[in-house]
Amino acid sequence: MPEQNKAVFQNMMSALNSKDLTTLESVGADDFVDNDAMPGMAADREGMINMMHMFLGAFPDLNITVNHWVAEGDLVLGAMTTSGTQTGEFMGMPPSGKQFSMSGMHMVQVANGKIMEHWGVGDHMSMMQQLGIAPE
Repeated sequence: MPEQNKAVFQNMMSALNSKDLTTLESVGADDFVDNDAMPGMAADREGMINMMHMFLGAFPDLNITVNHWVAEGDLVLGAMTTSGTQTGEFMGMPPSGKQFSMSGMHMVQVANGKIMEHWGVGDHMSMMQQLGIAPE
């Protein structure tokens, strides 16, 4: 079971990297809960989809590398590096043309081949500093 759940999360990461929005939208359960939703985003499936669309619009070259996977029972954890170039508006900020690379950890709960819940933490301050939005 852990390997099957890991494959669901891997499918989501692959969909993000290939900008496959159809797969991205189908991976979340109807009653999905994001325990760490971005400010201004709903903590449900629609909020997750909107957040992914926002990121892909702002960073069309978005790339997520999963450096380590841990899967146990219905939980899957990925330690990742996310990078991209801001060529679109991001949270009201105009395109900067700057690149970022940040570390993060994301854990999901999987049931029946769908992601039910998400918990995540990323180095968002570093991202904002690299984009020139926050002081270093």
